[in-house]
Amino acid sequence: MIQLLRTTSLEFKIVHLNIYDEMTNADYRPLITITSQLTGNSKTFLPASASYAYKERYVSLLIYTPQTVANENLSAGAPFLGDSDFPLGFYNVTIYQNSSNSNLDPSGLTTIYTGLMNLRSNSTTNPVTYTEYTANDSETESAYITNATQ
Repeated sequence: MIQLLRTTSLEFKIVHLNIYDEMTNADYRPLITITSQLTGNSKTFLPASASYAYKERYVSLLIYTPQTVANENLSAGAPFLGDSDFPLGFYNVTIYQNSSNSNLDPSGLTTIYTGLMNLRSNSTTNPVTYTEYTANDSETESAYITNATQ
């Protein structure tokens, strides 16, 4: 599982994945698509770099998590995450064998990895604002019987 940290400053994560055997070439950085399990929203980006120095064991992918949407750069491994569209929590991850270092479209590409990612926050960051539900507080003790015999 990939673990990413969202804080109030620029963070980076070097992800080590055993994907080299699935790749047909190492000419281009792989393409990464993440889909929030909560919202269903997807974001596709390139890692900032890909290292094949220890390819027999793993490929290293560098991913940044910028602190603002203005700093997002999908071609440079910096997707903005941690807002209401891409909240903290679990994401489905699909990594594709890419056809160039500028391609951000997974159509027609070969899938080389599927897995999970957990986007978490440190204790000083709460990028998602939650609103307390108070519109129906009087109904907290109601029981509804849906299969009653008469």
